[in-house]
Amino acid sequence: MLTTNKWQLTAQKYQDKLLVDLLQFLAIPSVLDPQTATFQRPFGIGIDTALQFLVDIATRDGFKVERVADNMVVTVDYGPDDVPETVGVLSHVDVVPGNAAAWRVTVPFSPKIVDDRLYGRGVYDMKADLIASYYALKQLKDQGFVPKRKIRLIFGSDEESDWRDMQAYLKDFGEPTLGFSPDGTFPVVPGEKGVQTITMRFVGDTFDYREFELLAFQAGTRDNVVPGKATAIVKLSDNQDINLFLKQYEQYLTAEPLISGIGQYDDGKIHLTLYGKSVHGAYPEDGLNAGTYLAHFLSHYAFQHQAQALLHQLGDVYHRDVFAANIGLAYHDQIMGDLTMNVGQTVYRQGQEGYIRIQFRYPVGMSETTILTQIQRHVGPLKAKIFKEVQFGSQPHMVDLNDVIVTKLQNIYAQQTNTDKTYKISNGGSYARLLKRGVAFGGQFPNLPVMSHQPDEYVLLSNISRAQAIFAQALYELAETTT
Repeated sequence: MLTTNKWQLTAQKYQDKLLVDLLQFLAIPSVLDPQTATFQRPFGIGIDTALQFLVDIATRDGFKVERVADNMVVTVDYGPDDVPETVGVLSHVDVVPGNAAAWRVTVPFSPKIVDDRLYGRGVYDMKADLIASYYALKQLKDQGFVPKRKIRLIFGSDEESDWRDMQAYLKDFGEPTLGFSPDGTFPVVPGEKGVQTITMRFVGDTFDYREFELLAFQAGTRDNVVPGKATAIVKLSDNQDINLFLKQYEQYLTAEPLISGIGQYDDGKIHLTLYGKSVHGAYPEDGLNAGTYLAHFLSHYAFQHQAQALLHQLGDVYHRDVFAANIGLAYHDQIMGDLTMNVGQTVYRQGQEGYIRIQFRYPVGMSETTILTQIQRHVGPLKAKIFKEVQFGSQPHMVDLNDVIVTKLQNIYAQQTNTDKTYKISNGGSYARLLKRGVAFGGQFPNLPVMSHQPDEYVLLSNISRAQAIFAQALYELAETTT
């Protein structure tokens, strides 16, 4: 077996070619697009283009490659076909929307290198690590490694939405013997919290003109993203001072230095915009929820009925309460940590149906039923119907810490980084949770900012070859023996 230094030196030889492929991959806007979806491309043209890109490079490099699961998944195989055991590596090509207005260094799908940083939407989550794991397999193939287990790279396309790709794949092929997803962090992640989304549906007010009238309110585009922007349209009666209202909004923003925004009067209406800090919804404590901040400001005014109930729910009950203490859901597990709550999407339109969508990440010991029950108990005066969204692979996931998939990967990471053997628990959800013996493993290194779903998303170029070397050794050791 190669020494740690040899693994890393070998991986570095591929970096020029890897970077060429990665830059092309990042330029593909692989965002879910129902408008261009067809039977042949179920999630739209961007995602289809990204999947086909992987087919093309794998074919170029001499791998056995297929489009399967109704064109939602690409598989790349290496090793013997007539063996019962498979090492799976599960990744995804889809990314969240670019939200170009918030970017400063570049625009989302025009990747750019600045010093040691590679910027682009999806580079952190998870195109750089997908390509690093692909090149890790290519590295083994080029060296003539003959695995005893088959190695299968499984590239999905619906991870940021509903996981329809993996439902279809597992139905057709079953799960690998063991495996990992490079859609997380180092060291190994044997446990992932459960994920549950609750939707509250209601109808906006339809009443005569009042002193304060909420015409519209909107925040967020994804359940698994902390809203970085919120907007509201408000109408005041003639006896209300519009300039005073706008001044009070400015004062609110000034008193909260980590947020920003603007208020404008136009055609008899006040348009409010508030900017918070958008981060991955798995870690809402690291963000600033623009929706709850804007609702918190508005909740101090005498809106009526559904509008006031909505603003109270967002601005008082949910505001700054990412651990859900106000609704009786504060919960901590000694191994898996705290339950967290992200108010990911809110839509209100006067006289129309609206909704709040809340995503919970919860450890072993908490249940979906308890979450739903507490939401219902604390809905207050908001006249809403509450639904539990059915999610594939949503339960908490924990692999035995003595399983070889955990211990081998612990050892490999410790060897290559000269660190102690340990593990982490994730608030995020990766495809690894779909395998009984599946863990998340890299490719993000500890003590670095979490850039997934954020403006100016980036990775460190120097870490890509480090990740490739670790993945290559992992595939080598997991595939060289059978159980």
